[in-house]
Amino acid sequence: MKRFNEGDTVYFIASSIFVRKAKVVRNAGGFCTIRFSDGNCGTSGTRVRESKLYRTEEEAKKFVEQHQNANKWR
Repeated sequence: MKRFNEGDTVYFIASSIFVRKAKVVRNAGGFCTIRFSDGNCGTSGTRVRESKLYRTEEEAKKFVEQHQNANKWR
């Protein structure tokens, strides 16, 4: 079952700290091809696992905070 459909707006975490907005271009086999909203990738897309995408910016930011807190004491 697909978590995201073509045309959905999603949020991707880059470098474990940056939340980037993107649009799903294609979804097949558990992977989504996304195109970033800021146009940084030109007309090409980036292929990522569905599990690396979030429906809202708040969900993605919450994950980043948890990751930073977990690594704070290392």
